[in-house]
Amino acid sequence: MNCLVTSRGTTSALVLAQTLAVLYTTGFVWTLQLMDYPMVARLRAGAAESYMAAHNQMFWRVLAPGLLVAALTSVLFVVARTPAVPLWAALLSVVLLVLILVLSGAVATPDRIALAERFSPSVHAHLLRVSWVRTSAFTAWSGLDAWLVWRLMR
Repeated sequence: MNCLVTSRGTTSALVLAQTLAVLYTTGFVWTLQLMDYPMVARLRAGAAESYMAAHNQMFWRVLAPGLLVAALTSVLFVVARTPAVPLWAALLSVVLLVLILVLSGAVATPDRIALAERFSPSVHAHLLRVSWVRTSAFTAWSGLDAWLVWRLMR
């Protein structure tokens, strides 16, 4: 498998693909954090639940494409070693990916489902707190990828 990522052009293409995917998902989660989730608390009674139900149907369709590309490239950088992507950077990408997946799937999803059934200020506040951690993880990942792009360009 090393032959997949040994050429500089292939490595550069994979770093660029990962960077674009991570930037896309980072922008999405910042939008959720600053606009979408806070606005749910402002909806009239009954509207928050229908809004969150619709949100839940679309959430993974919007998040999944970027997350899948970022996950695939992260795993490739660990499995198919390349000097252009240090092992610590590849491993950090995987750690951030796992953190994001756990927060999104195991913690935020139950909150979003609960809010679609009945709005609760405490569940909403929990979702916002969890989402700040996820947003921070995506932002850190964006910084890591920006550093990898800079490293490849110099």
